[in-house]
Amino acid sequence: MLILKFLRLFFGYVMFTASGGFPERFLNLCRRNKITLWDLKCDNSIITACTDCGAYRRIRSSARKSGMRVRIKKKCGLPFFLARHSRRAGVLIGAFVCVALISVLSTRIWSIDVTGNVRVPSEEITAVFEKLGVRKGAAGGRIDIGSVEIAALRELPELSWLNINIEGSAARIEVRERVVTPDIDADSTPADIVAARDGQIVLLRPFNGTQEQKVGNPVLKGDLLISGIEENKDLTVSFCRASGYVVARTSRSVAAAQNTKLSAQREIKRRTTYVVNFLFFSIPLGSAGDSAYSEKSDLFINGVTLPMGIIKRTEKVLEPCEISLNEEKARLLAVTRFFDKCTVDFRYMKVESESIKTEKSADSLTVSGSFVCLENIGEERVKQIDMQQENDTPDSSA
Repeated sequence: MLILKFLRLFFGYVMFTASGGFPERFLNLCRRNKITLWDLKCDNSIITACTDCGAYRRIRSSARKSGMRVRIKKKCGLPFFLARHSRRAGVLIGAFVCVALISVLSTRIWSIDVTGNVRVPSEEITAVFEKLGVRKGAAGGRIDIGSVEIAALRELPELSWLNINIEGSAARIEVRERVVTPDIDADSTPADIVAARDGQIVLLRPFNGTQEQKVGNPVLKGDLLISGIEENKDLTVSFCRASGYVVARTSRSVAAAQNTKLSAQREIKRRTTYVVNFLFFSIPLGSAGDSAYSEKSDLFINGVTLPMGIIKRTEKVLEPCEISLNEEKARLLAVTRFFDKCTVDFRYMKVESESIKTEKSADSLTVSGSFVCLENIGEERVKQIDMQQENDTPDSSA
């Protein structure tokens, strides 16, 4: 049905009225003479219908035989439009340029979409493909998809697979990222486990090596907890890389200070400029400094990305100023900083008890706290082995 409407508009048709005489005889004569009518209506013996241009020239014979008077009500279609604007060359030139522009743009890439990525940013993937020729405005039919995919995989080692689909004016890039495997520490260098800080041992579980401390013993920073020397059944010794889990009760302190006078910057002026993008062309509408931040928006019609967009660039002019905080605001900022530090420092610890206090001075406010925590204090330290001593030590496999 849509094609039929298009053909009628392309070749032109007329809407006419027929009145007087015998309407039934008129319609029968039109059918006998193979004159096609559509949108036929009859109101008070006045017929309104549409027919093509060639059939309207032959319809007068049927109207005369049936006593009907035929008048044109409306002319529709491309031939009548061209006839009305035949002296306006600009309209014809504009129509020709529009058709040519649409024909050229339909073979170009308007948008590039990336799917399947999580860790690798879409901007990084798009930048690699732009270097390989897959960019907005490029001719999609001239891109060697196979060679581009191979070259892109070499440039993006984080990806294990990718595929390019060019559908019309849209390029869709599907990627699969490599599975990140954990690094297995295969280093067998002899090492000890020592105390990273002072504390009292609560739990000690050696996985590899010889236990040197007992639960309940107080230790100082640097004391040996698990030795990297193992005694064999034949009374010989061998070196190994000690490992284990040592939980101790430790004391920690955290403090955060907030000045009541702050140096800041105040916005006194804002300037906004725009950049119009069309394919790979950029037309700046004004100038902006390097400190301006940009907001990009593309043009969409019915979910289809068009090769046009606008970049809004906003530049702020700032001047230095000084802000004075009252005690309540300074305390709030100090407490916020204090708990932020606690969140980071005590992430892998269990706090058994705490004591928090606030101190105020002339120009600052300090929040400090003392904590008793349970934490893993085991720290690996590589053994310094005397080569002569190692050669003199009997081999455990002998």
